[in-house]
This record gives sequence, structure tokens and C-alpha cells, in this order.
Amino acid sequence: MGNNILQLLGMVVVFILVLAATYYATKWIARSGAIQSSSSNIKVIETFKIAPNKYVQIIQLGDRYYSIGVTKENITFLTALEEEQLDLQKPGAAVPDVSFREVMGKVVSRVKKKEDKK
Repeated sequence: MGNNILQLLGMVVVFILVLAATYYATKWIARSGAIQSSSSNIKVIETFKIAPNKYVQIIQLGDRYYSIGVTKENITFLTALEEEQLDLQKPGAAVPDVSFREVMGKVVSRVKKKEDKK
């Protein structure tokens, strides 16, 4: 019985270590910008999913804007856009900066509330 408890505690410790390593690795990758290419002439401004594997995107090429349709098989030019037609917000303006700790705190509190109701 005591051996099983030690194995369970060991697995919990390993799980927490893996979770922490994943958290810090994700933060490092996000800060380094290794996933995104550093192009100043081509930017995806906005993407809207209209069906599985089908999107409408607004892209910026230089100082001009275009809308395109993107599917798994091809990309279709839809129309050129003027900057006045677009609502260009700063990236991240609509999404608040929330820390991982805050999100996990909310999840844990919801789980505790559900357990208390039982």
C-alpha cells in the first residue's frame, strides 16, 4: 500500500515538472518569434473561418490590402481593399493580456465549485 502511494506521488511530481517545462518552453518560443517569420512586407491582418478548412483572409502586401479565399487545395484572389474600408486595430488590442496563472486559477475554482455541488 505504501509503495503505491509513493509511485502515485512520484507520478504527480513528474507531471508537474512536465507541465512547468511545457509552460516555460512555450513562453520562450513565443518571445523568440521562432514560429513566425520576420517579414515586414507581407502580413496576415485577419482570418475568418467560414467552413472547415475554408477561410477568408485580409492580407497586407507592402502598403496595399487584399482579401483572399484560402482552402486546403488553393488560394483565390477575392478583391483589393482600401485602408479606409478596414478597421485596423493594434494586434492584441481586442485580446487582453492574461497570465497562465490567472487562467489556471479560474479553471481550478470552477472545478472546485463543481465538486462542492456534488
